[in-house]
Amino acid sequence: MTVRLATDADLPLLGPLEDTGDRQFETLFGALDWPPADTGAQRAAEPGFLLVATEDDEVVGFAHVLDLDGHWHLEQLSVDPGHQRRGHGAALLAAVLVGAGARGATEVTLRTYADVPWNGPWYARHGWVEVSDPPWHATLLEGEARMRLAEHGRRIAMRRPVD
Repeated sequence: MTVRLATDADLPLLGPLEDTGDRQFETLFGALDWPPADTGAQRAAEPGFLLVATEDDEVVGFAHVLDLDGHWHLEQLSVDPGHQRRGHGAALLAAVLVGAGARGATEVTLRTYADVPWNGPWYARHGWVEVSDPPWHATLLEGEARMRLAEHGRRIAMRRPVD
């Protein structure tokens, strides 16, 4: 397993990878009317950085970290369901903190479902704590409202200091 910065060749793989991971939510929420995931090119055009996890040279997961005016936010972490529970997510989280720290961050935030086992509880096991939404989350909250994410469960903000 390797975690590295995403390359241009990785970008077409990211949207389908996220869509595959999102299907897991249907087991809890039923049929979803979420829009397709952003493409890798769309993600790469935003301020921040993209990491990929690979296994045998195959991209099996990714993390997208946004720079929100100097505040670092883990916008998305996806691991292909067939490769979960092998440490890829944890390795991506560790690399997110290293990458954000190298860019001057003192902490990283994220937003997630509080009670979905592979969301809030999973991040908590990795040292993330629930916090009130900071002001720079306003745009993220607006996007979540448009997608009606809160209809499926309590949404929370979490943070983790960069060691």
